[in-house]
Amino acid sequence: MTEAADNKDSSSPPAGRGIALAYETTPLSAPRGSRRWWVYAVVGGYLLLVAVLLSLPAWVGLFGDASSHDMAVLVICIASVVLSGLSLVLVPVRKARRRPVTRRSIWIPIIGSGALAAVLALGASLALSEYFQIAFEGGGSLVLAVGAVWAGWTGIFGIIAMRGKVEGVGSWLHRSLIAGSALELLVAVPCHIVVRRRHDCCAGIGTGTGICLGIVVMFVALGPSVLLLFYRRKKQLMGEL
Repeated sequence: MTEAADNKDSSSPPAGRGIALAYETTPLSAPRGSRRWWVYAVVGGYLLLVAVLLSLPAWVGLFGDASSHDMAVLVICIASVVLSGLSLVLVPVRKARRRPVTRRSIWIPIIGSGALAAVLALGASLALSEYFQIAFEGGGSLVLAVGAVWAGWTGIFGIIAMRGKVEGVGSWLHRSLIAGSALELLVAVPCHIVVRRRHDCCAGIGTGTGICLGIVVMFVALGPSVLLLFYRRKKQLMGEL
């Protein structure tokens, strides 16, 4: 009895020290030295791109002759893209701050990434419709197709998140968006080259818009990707991987 009590006392935490939470990790060794210059270069370049994107409506208003309706649409589109990009950072930030990633919080990046996937589908649809010279009356069918992509993306990744580990969903989302952006550009760029050779009036507007949308989504998805790479490197330096 005395030996069992001694073993029990030796395994209990000493007085004055709190019990570590389950999701917290104790670093084995702190990273040494200052951060590399390219870390600040990458982060600064990405923040500059975000600033340019956010200030685009102001530049259009100053130097363009867009109507108030066009300005409102532009502001809504840019705000939606930026908010969707910020939603992708939610999971890496919670992991970096040692906060638990719950199944409820994972729905925010899933819905945001679904919006970006719908943007990619819109860009590919515009490029293919101009290539095959398909006219959408009123754009209703195109809007329904884009909405179906958003709902399908959200449903598929929602099922994956509910059945698997929620911590890995963030990596799946940004990798899928980068791959989707590359695939969309592989469709839009050749279509743009073909339609530019035609003698139609305003040839290349749909394919050019598709290229722009693909590049924007790729840059937005690269932001969380860079953050995840930095986080993984930090874990390696601290001996936790």
